[in-house]
Amino acid sequence: MTIRPGAADDVESIAELHTESWRTAYAGIMPADYLDGPLLAINLELWQARIDSERYLNGGPPSCLLVAEGSDQAVTAFAYLTPQRDDRILLDNLHVRPGSKRSGIGRRLMVRGLGWAAEHHPDQPVYLEVLRDNTPARAFYERMGGSTSRAYVERFHAGFELDMLEYTWSPAAVQEFKGAR
Repeated sequence: MTIRPGAADDVESIAELHTESWRTAYAGIMPADYLDGPLLAINLELWQARIDSERYLNGGPPSCLLVAEGSDQAVTAFAYLTPQRDDRILLDNLHVRPGSKRSGIGRRLMVRGLGWAAEHHPDQPVYLEVLRDNTPARAFYERMGGSTSRAYVERFHAGFELDMLEYTWSPAAVQEFKGAR
């Protein structure tokens, strides 16, 4: 398994994996008609916009897109971290292909992402938002040292609401990952 920076050529693979991950992990949590809807088109647009803004705008602090690929060079997992206006780093995405979960790749991506944050944003906490009912993800983040910092309800654009939790790694906790590769 190789972990490398994401690139423009990865947009389609990342969008497909993002969609597959949501449809698998959120089945029974999110409405089926939403998961069966145009998620792939939405994710293609999202990831193309993210790649384009990183390549062309360069107006703010750079984000970190990490891609894990197997020996067949297929995208198996990815992580995306981005600085926020509130001086925190958002781990906005961490997705592993359903058939590759529990292989250690999610942990490796998380360690690399936190290492990036420690190196480039040493005094900033890292946080993420997760569906409260996504218990496998919550257990993973807790094993990785995240602490629940907030509970809230999020209203999605499609018109439904879900309970969310925020997990945070303090700047000191993030520094433990400095130099991680």
